[in-house]
Amino acid sequence: MNSEYLLNIHHLTQYRYDQEIILNPQKILLTPAMRSYYKVLSYESHINPSPLGINHRMDMEGNLCQHIWFDKPTQLFEIDIKTELKILPVNPFDFILDNGFEGINENGELNFNYSIKEMDFLAPYLKHPQSDLLFNKTKNIKAQATGIVSFLVEITAEIHRSCQHIIRHESGVWSPEKTLAEKKGSCRDLSWLLINMLRSIGLASRFVSGYAYNPELEENHELHAWVEVFCPGAGWIGLDPSLGLLTDAYHIPLAISYIPELTLPISGSYGGQTKSHLKSYVAIKKK
Repeated sequence: MNSEYLLNIHHLTQYRYDQEIILNPQKILLTPAMRSYYKVLSYESHINPSPLGINHRMDMEGNLCQHIWFDKPTQLFEIDIKTELKILPVNPFDFILDNGFEGINENGELNFNYSIKEMDFLAPYLKHPQSDLLFNKTKNIKAQATGIVSFLVEITAEIHRSCQHIIRHESGVWSPEKTLAEKKGSCRDLSWLLINMLRSIGLASRFVSGYAYNPELEENHELHAWVEVFCPGAGWIGLDPSLGLLTDAYHIPLAISYIPELTLPISGSYGGQTKSHLKSYVAIKKK
């Protein structure tokens, strides 16, 4: 990508309720994260009903968010966001690793090492259930790699080759074992699989939810999920197993966490004994 361009994003989220309810405080994670490869030219957020208060904050993992609260009953909760971004050229391989992070151990195997201070900070991004299946599969891929870059490229491509990317509207994320057994999964399922494979060999990684403008993705106009892995010197490197590639300027992160549950675009509750009906619409246009 060698030229600048504009992206216009329109994102509408609407909840309708069968009866009037009282909205409890809500957390909204729909603000683009700070990145060097784009500039936010405009951001308009319209909320219906009008909140009693809005508090713009940064959460514990650095996500920009809005906390909103209400004082009147309603049968409609709607968040209408329009964003214009200026996208700049980016090279996903433009980084230099810190000396000592990657090396060869006494058995002649490629090895990765974080410092003690890095390990203290990265602990949540390394947590994973023990799985011989994931460890052995990841170890076999690592054995063919010549370095961290070739390993990350190959493991991302391998998930793309072996697991079909599908659209799955059910909530929640499949376990990595289920995704491998089914040989398919949504973007969030494939991302959670990759995260746990990376963590199984000691690479810190995290879950990312955001917009992805790419014609190859069937849900080009819906929220997308991908992965970031931490490599000292390079920082957090984006990997998209749905495409089998490192992420580029087409990926606009909104929420990032060590677990998928903390990246929900809207989280909160309401008081009342009625059902809610969700409608979501995202349109992304390139200029």
